[in-house]
This record gives sequence, C-alpha cells and structure tokens, in this order.
Amino acid sequence: MTETTRRFRPIHGVAVVAVLSALLLGLQFLWEGGLTRPKYARVAPDAAGEVRLEVASLGPSQVRFYRFLNSGNQEVRFLVARDASGALHTAFDASESDYKMKRGFRHDGDWVVNNKCDTACRLEEVSTGGGCRPVPFRHRLEGSTLVLAEAAILDGWRYFR
Repeated sequence: MTETTRRFRPIHGVAVVAVLSALLLGLQFLWEGGLTRPKYARVAPDAAGEVRLEVASLGPSQVRFYRFLNSGNQEVRFLVARDASGALHTAFDASESDYKMKRGFRHDGDWVVNNKCDTACRLEEVSTGGGCRPVPFRHRLEGSTLVLAEAAILDGWRYFR
C-alpha cells in the first residue's frame, strides 16, 4: 500500500504554459530576423521641424537605419543609403506590398533585401520604390548634412502604426 499516484497539479500546468510561451516568443523573434536585425539610431526633429544627419562618413555601398520619434510619440523607421556612385537615397523601412507585417529591410553589400519575401534591389534603385522595394521620401543635402523635414518623414507614419 505504499504506491503513490502522480497527479497533475496546477503549478505543472502553469510551468508548461510558461515554457511554451517562451518557446513561441523565441521562434517569433528568430522568424522576424532575430539577431540580424539592423540597429536603429534614434533621431528626433529640432525646433524647426527638421532632422539633420551628418552623412560625410557614410561611404559608398553603405546603409544606416534610423528610428524617428517625435513629441507626439509617432515612430517611423527609415534608412539612408549611399550607392556605389555616391548618390544618397532615403526610404522608409517598409514596402508598399507588405508593410503590415513590419519586417523591414536589411543591407547586404550593394543590395537592400526585403526581410519578408527575400527579394533584393540594388542601392541605386532604392529611390524608385514600389512592390517589394523600400518606399522613398524627399530629402535635401546641405553640404555633408542630410536634411529631412518632419512632414516628409511623417508621410510614412501609416506604414508603422
């Protein structure tokens, strides 16, 4: 009569749910790019409603990713790329065809690659936009400073809501 019966206790159920939740969150993190996600530098508008970025150190075939956040807590992610010929391109870190998935882009050599469908476009083609390419927006260059109007950046807010 020393037989013990094992019972499934509530604490065991909580532990199983916690482990499965952690596993699902880890898989989602890896599915969405995981450790290969670009690092975003945070920027905000100045009193004149402009974002000024120093781009003199941005070399050919390089891309930088930024996270714009204004006082209204509107967040927009974008990228600044310099192609092999030295031309600058600005675009939102979203495409028209799959922005709702919020997967964005990554940089790979002379290419910008869509993280959702793995299609790539050359840095020279970033300004053309459409389909699986990043959505471009207006900018101006003052010497070695890239000037972005807050209104131009906020035109892309709809991709990140």
